[in-house]
Amino acid sequence: MSRRAKVAAPLLALLLATLCVAIAMPSNSWGAESESTTVEETASEEGAGGLAGSLPRPQLLLIHGGSFLYDDPYFEPLTRGRAIAAGFVPHYVTYPLGNLPAAVTKVREEAARLRKKFGLDRVYAYGSSAGATLTALLSGDNLVAAAVAKAPITDLRNWAWPTEKYGPEYWTSLGMDEAARARLSPYLRPQKAPLLVIQGRGDHIVPPTMNEAFAARFKRVRLWMVAGGHTTERVRPFLITRAFHWLARIAARNEAAARKSEAAH
Repeated sequence: MSRRAKVAAPLLALLLATLCVAIAMPSNSWGAESESTTVEETASEEGAGGLAGSLPRPQLLLIHGGSFLYDDPYFEPLTRGRAIAAGFVPHYVTYPLGNLPAAVTKVREEAARLRKKFGLDRVYAYGSSAGATLTALLSGDNLVAAAVAKAPITDLRNWAWPTEKYGPEYWTSLGMDEAARARLSPYLRPQKAPLLVIQGRGDHIVPPTMNEAFAARFKRVRLWMVAGGHTTERVRPFLITRAFHWLARIAARNEAAARKSEAAH
């Protein structure tokens, strides 16, 4: 064997050994970037249950605003990453636009579907504006364990802004007469589950006085008055982070209670 071959042989053996060790290593040992991607993909996969140990992660319904007429392109980019970071599996509800009774039915069906699959104590909700109204209806009927509503329209009877914006036929176009507006106003319904309302002091679309009256009416409703207007969370996204942390604390308490109950039996 030549001198060059004698030198090359040990180097080749070392290279092959290093490659074998690398192949045998678990995938999450390759770096934090791969681990982060895996966590996000797992948390967003409902089919996998969003497992945290042996139990599913808390599930979060996310309901966009838009005057019950439009989608909100800012909503998902602002909320998805923050929901996952707070430990939730996000579920974005696509509800019928231009038909408020149908929208209510849709969000109730989605809440019921998740409750059946994961249990009431693992289903939560967050909504903005029109979506916050739908969220308040879910918490009011105890269809979620807790919820956050950012600038909800809690008294549909006395919401003047849309008729000024869209015209006097606004409510008719949504399939809502006066009786329906009263029936679907969270202010006139029970509030059974914990609800955090986030309200901008400078909101000119949903009057702050509306949600001050709403929070004063129900012990289970907590009001958080913040700086800014109707879309304050777009320039202050930390509000969304804090809202999800509030929900996550409730989810942790519910999880602890569930584990204690299981251990007792």
